[in-house]
Amino acid sequence: MGLLKAEIEAQSQIDCSLVQGMVIACNKYPELIVLGNQRLNPCPSAMSANSRFDIASVGKVMTIACLARLIDAGLVEIDAPFTAYIPEHTLGDSCNISVRDLAMHCSGFDNSRPYAGMKGEQFERELLLKMPLRPRLECFEYSCYNFILLGKIINRISKMDLEQYARKYVWTPLKMQQATWYAPGFGPNEVEHWNPNRPAGEHNDTTCFDVGIPLGNGSCFCNIYDMIAFVEDILRENVFSKQYYRLIKTCAYEKNAARRSFGWDMCDEKRPVGLSKNTIFHSGYTGQTIYIDPDNDFWAVVLSSRIGDWGEALMRRKKVAELLFAQ
Repeated sequence: MGLLKAEIEAQSQIDCSLVQGMVIACNKYPELIVLGNQRLNPCPSAMSANSRFDIASVGKVMTIACLARLIDAGLVEIDAPFTAYIPEHTLGDSCNISVRDLAMHCSGFDNSRPYAGMKGEQFERELLLKMPLRPRLECFEYSCYNFILLGKIINRISKMDLEQYARKYVWTPLKMQQATWYAPGFGPNEVEHWNPNRPAGEHNDTTCFDVGIPLGNGSCFCNIYDMIAFVEDILRENVFSKQYYRLIKTCAYEKNAARRSFGWDMCDEKRPVGLSKNTIFHSGYTGQTIYIDPDNDFWAVVLSSRIGDWGEALMRRKKVAELLFAQ
């Protein structure tokens, strides 16, 4: 019954032009929900189980997975100043912002983008000059900049780009066969994302699009099977070390309405009704949310191509997860 209600809710989002299409999975049901269109240009193409989405900021949890592997290997100290790994940043030796602070968006850096429209050396120069607006731990403020810095730490320590590191140390062990950090370009399974209406298979995020290399703020490309493999492993803890899963699942920052684990959201407002306070989740601008509740042995993946209001789409993906969970 929950699957049917979730499908009705998903179809209503398509009917009211909130999303163009959806692919949904949940560990309580063997069936996938596949609805709507993958793209309309250059000609209509139906969504399929193989449709590959630009998962936007859900890609931040891929950055976290890579970083957690390095922390587990003893190559990154989670509570060290991030400038221990990026010493050329303008904060230098005076920095007290830790790697953990960046991952929990409590670093003091805001979400402004002084490097917008830049690439190459100009991008790198402006990236390293950005200053925090407030003391670390003062408040939660979501900032893509935090995760671009985390991506640079991964690059620096591993001597690989994010695509190479994720493929070797995260995606291949999890058998995620279609995941890529580089824009794949137009293909038969690429999903069209409408804001800013770039062709299917191109980075939706403007910074990722302009810079042209994998960045830690996300914009990976994955299909539903990739995401199932990823969330199922976090729930079951089968492939990596206990420290890896403990980092991801443990609430480490709680202030005002914000609750965060290492790279994941845990706040009450966006958690589906019925799921436990230990639920971790993350959403993406283009229309995705993944949920993992270890207490209730539950995960759900909701992938969509959003064309309507961001906030409404976010809350209605939450509704889909609630319907999947409810008996």
